[in-house]
Amino acid sequence: MKSFTPIFISILTVSLLSACSTNDDEKKITTDSNEQTSEVQPDQNLPSEKEANQTKPDMTQVEVIEAVKTDLKTDLTKLLPNELPLEKGKYLTAKTKSDESHYEVVFYESADPVAINQESLADDQIIARFYAQKYASLQEASEQVAFQNFSELGGQPIDLGYGITGYQDAGAGSMWTSWNEGRWAIAVHTRTSEGENGEKLAIEATDFLETHTLPIPKPNGFAHIDVHQSDNRITWQKENVVYTIDEVKDPMIALKIATSIE
Repeated sequence: MKSFTPIFISILTVSLLSACSTNDDEKKITTDSNEQTSEVQPDQNLPSEKEANQTKPDMTQVEVIEAVKTDLKTDLTKLLPNELPLEKGKYLTAKTKSDESHYEVVFYESADPVAINQESLADDQIIARFYAQKYASLQEASEQVAFQNFSELGGQPIDLGYGITGYQDAGAGSMWTSWNEGRWAIAVHTRTSEGENGEKLAIEATDFLETHTLPIPKPNGFAHIDVHQSDNRITWQKENVVYTIDEVKDPMIALKIATSIE
């Protein structure tokens, strides 16, 4: 029996060393595998680019407008206002739609911060709508604008100041005070019984536009503003693309939004 002891000890030693080596290798493989898995797994806490632009509920006006521009997927030049009028303590947000030849942005104000494109936003929160549409031709786009030279159409002339002559025309219960400034046609609407209010708004608008510039149209633009806040609409074209601002209650705010476009 003594002659077999060294052989038995040698075999036992080799077996123990082999087992230790195998365990070490398995630990190394497991560790390497965990490290590789850790490298390829994304950080679930980091927002996607889309989420970073759209889901922050406490954005400033500038951040909201930039998020809107990012969200619009269109081939058109993205013209939007620099800022919109908000009541004190209110927040700006928006809903968007777009495709390669059209986009639409409805701006809202809310009592609490709301991320853009939330279904909970209601019509009574709308500040303004801005949309753009590409048409097949320059002629078709011009028809949407319906520019007019009011000095050629006639009417009762009135002095709006700054050397600008307006023309008043009444019919079917409505009175219009209209004039041209450069490539723009501007018309103020009121009821025939309140003609003085139409003239007053026309003078206020003329005074405002002496220090604020409407977008440069190619070739023309038309601003329709209403004393009774029922149909304020500002439209202009850039060749065969027509841009429009509407759903603004206050006519002077409509002009302020239009003159902040960039």
